[in-house]
Amino acid sequence: MSKVELIPIFEDNYVFLIINTKQTEAILVDPGESTEAIKAIELKNLKLKAILTTHHHADHIGGLSALSEYFGAPVWAPFKNKEQIHAQHYVSSGDEFPIDTFKIQVLELPGHTLGHIAYWFKEQNWLFSGDVLFGLGCGRLFEGSFQQGFDSLQKIKSLPPETRIFCTHEYTENNLRFAKSLGISENEELINYEKELTKKRSLALPSVPLSLSVEKKVNPFLLAKNVAEFTELRKLRNSWV
Repeated sequence: MSKVELIPIFEDNYVFLIINTKQTEAILVDPGESTEAIKAIELKNLKLKAILTTHHHADHIGGLSALSEYFGAPVWAPFKNKEQIHAQHYVSSGDEFPIDTFKIQVLELPGHTLGHIAYWFKEQNWLFSGDVLFGLGCGRLFEGSFQQGFDSLQKIKSLPPETRIFCTHEYTENNLRFAKSLGISENEELINYEKELTKKRSLALPSVPLSLSVEKKVNPFLLAKNVAEFTELRKLRNSWV
């Protein structure tokens, strides 16, 4: 069975190692640095088939050149980031392509950056969402508008409820504190979410991947009914400590 392994880097980033059914080949997503990824790939004696990138921030592409050169693996990147990311394949909204036995579709999700994309593995119901959505939170809007940020979350919400979301930062505990500061701490779904999160983190387990069906019930940014509500929440989160 194909699977996804998380490679922790830096303070709170994850690089994703997608391993095929035969456990022989792999895909990397958003390698912010190369050392840990090389160790993981060589330890499992895998052939690296491809590297996928969601956007141009350094903590997502810092290991790209070293990994591509070391393994000879081609890189996929957002078409709108051609000036920032050197890649063999540039992709845009709606593009579909196979790697190994995986069928991958591209979603454009601007907001955090203007060129941000996500990779939707349709048969597995996996979404590699970069910095668009986090556990109980969403990415800061460094380049895009509030409307773009809101619209991108609506695209994610429209995916099948069984979707597992592989976001690239471990921000969930801090986002839980923000969610509770909004006065929704008595929400039964959030109480259950906190219990599960506390259990995972006490065992040093990641909160990622996220369950879309659960996030739709508790994530304040996914619960926002319109762009005005989303804007107010995002502004609150920007100034919240």
